Amino acid sequence: MTRAGIIAALFAVLIAGAAEARSPIEGRWKKGNLQIDIKPCGRTLCGTVVKASAKQQRRAERGSGTELIGATLIKDIRPAGPRNYRAKVFVADRNMHATGKIRQLSPNQLKVSGCVLAIVCKSANWTRVQ
Repeated sequence: MTRAGIIAALFAVLIAGAAEARSPIEGRWKKGNLQIDIKPCGRTLCGTVVKASAKQQRRAERGSGTELIGATLIKDIRPAGPRNYRAKVFVADRNMHATGKIRQLSPNQLKVSGCVLAIVCKSANWTRVQ
């Protein structure tokens, strides 16, 4: 094999490996009746609503005018250490943006936290949908 052939083969392996690399938090997650899909969104990850109760949908509509199904509520999810991530969170029913943290507690459980003005903070556990 020529030098150019070896370089091309190595490049193909690197590209294939990068394409297969998945974040361990990718997938579908739920909290109560709300379900989101965490998946690549450009160079980061995003969380988009795929299922919500009628009550949750009405609250989001009243609070911010957001159609909840299909809305990206968690953006710019980036690694911040082992099993830790930082993100930007939109709270649709309150029409507020928050800084967020995601900690992977286990392969099937996340702790999602968000703070507005570093004063009002909330957190919730999310479970992977199998």
